[in-house]
Formats: sequence, C-alpha cells, structure tokens
Amino acid sequence: MSMGYETAFFVRSALDTDYPAFVRLFPELQVDDPVPRLETWTAGYVPSTLVAARGEEVIGYCYFQELMETGYVRNIVVAPAARRLGVGRTLMNATANQLKAHGKSSWRLNVNPGNFPARSLYERMGLKPHSESKSLRMPWVALKALPPGTSFVREPTLERDVELESAFELPRGQLESARGLKRILFEAVSSTTQRSVGLAVFDPKFPGAFPFRVKEIDATATLLAAMRQIVPFDEHVGLVAENDERLVDLLVGLGAICRDQILHMAGPL
Repeated sequence: MSMGYETAFFVRSALDTDYPAFVRLFPELQVDDPVPRLETWTAGYVPSTLVAARGEEVIGYCYFQELMETGYVRNIVVAPAARRLGVGRTLMNATANQLKAHGKSSWRLNVNPGNFPARSLYERMGLKPHSESKSLRMPWVALKALPPGTSFVREPTLERDVELESAFELPRGQLESARGLKRILFEAVSSTTQRSVGLAVFDPKFPGAFPFRVKEIDATATLLAAMRQIVPFDEHVGLVAENDERLVDLLVGLGAICRDQILHMAGPL
C-alpha cells in the first residue's frame, strides 16, 4: 500500500462496475482506438485486469493476457493526478506476482519509444528492449495498387498453433488467446512451395490486424484481400508491422500513415 495525497491506494481485481472509470482512463493511452464497449470490458478486460483504487475512486488499471509461458501487459494507465505516487510500479508488481502465481516465467509489453519514464520503470523491473514495430493506418483503396500475390489464404487450425507461433516468432499461446477474443486468423501459403509465408490476426470490429507478418512481401496482398472480404465497407484498416521496414515502406508508398512507433520489451519474472 502506498500513500497518495492523504489517502492510501490499494490494488484489487477489476469489477464490471469499474467501466465508467475505464472509459475515463482509456484515453490516457493516447491511441486512436475507440474506447471498448461495455460488453468488451465485461467479457474481455475484467477477468484479466487489476485496478488501483483510492477509496471508491479508480486511479489506474493494468490489463494483461496470460499466454502459455508468458504474460502480456496490454494496457497500464494511471490517472494524471495520481502520477509519481508509485501507482504504476504497484500495479506492475501486483501483475508480476499474479503471473508468477499462475506459473508464468516471463512477461512482455509495448511502450512508446519516447516514453522514457515508463521505459525506466520497466527496465528496473527486468524488462529489456526486444523489437520495434510501427502502427499503420492504410486506406483500403491502396489494395488496388498491390499486384496479386502468388499465395493463397486459409484459416489455420488450432493444431497448427505451435508451428505457426514458432515460424512467425510469436509467444506460445498468442493464437489461442486471439481465438478467445473472437479474432479471425489468416495464413498465407505459397502456391509453389506450400510453405507459410504470411500470418494476420484480424479484428473486424476495429478493423485491424495485429500481428500482421509476411515472410514474402507479395503475401501482403493475399492477406489484405482476405481481410477486405470481411469488412467491405470500411475506408481504412490498421496494421502493425513488426521489424519489417520493407513492409512499412511498401504500405506508406501506397498512402498508409504511420500512427505510432512501438517498442516491444520482454524479460523474466
């Protein structure tokens, strides 16, 4: 327990009734994403969220996912008036303790590369820079400018998750978690070699794909065309390109806008 102003704060599990506080705090992430709806909060966030509260007031929250060996901190937010009081550190410690109690041996998160106070906190907790990504917003009309790919798309089965996670350098359990969140998985397969050359985890409600990875650049058109069939009336799509400047250059050249740079950090628990 830590002191802030004249009142102690404490950490507890999130409740359905914390939704108004979530709506108030979510914009502090400074992302373009719309605030998730109540049903998304209740079903998707509440089971995996810790909140910091001062009396009845929620002053911060940490939303995380539990994968097979690792935990993935997706959001950590502290109210502006409650910063520099140790709220973020307390939430991270509580999250680490819960992940370790559930048998996780590592954890990871994403942060803006320029957010040096947050990076310093994470580094003190054993997290180190792992990779860099760029979040793109692409107009769907750009798809017409891409030459057709030489691959075909299929939805991978659950039995192939470990194989695909290894091939595309994803933490074990990420694809199963995506299915639980009602994401649509697309695998691009080379028509000549029958090898996997691309993978997209698509959220049609956003719409956007994370991760979006291609081993062969022409798999980009194949994956995008499959996603477009699901959302034929949207004007833009969000994509996260991880350690792939050739993909970023291709899409920016077609009119995509780089919304954010993302530093991925990982470390042991």
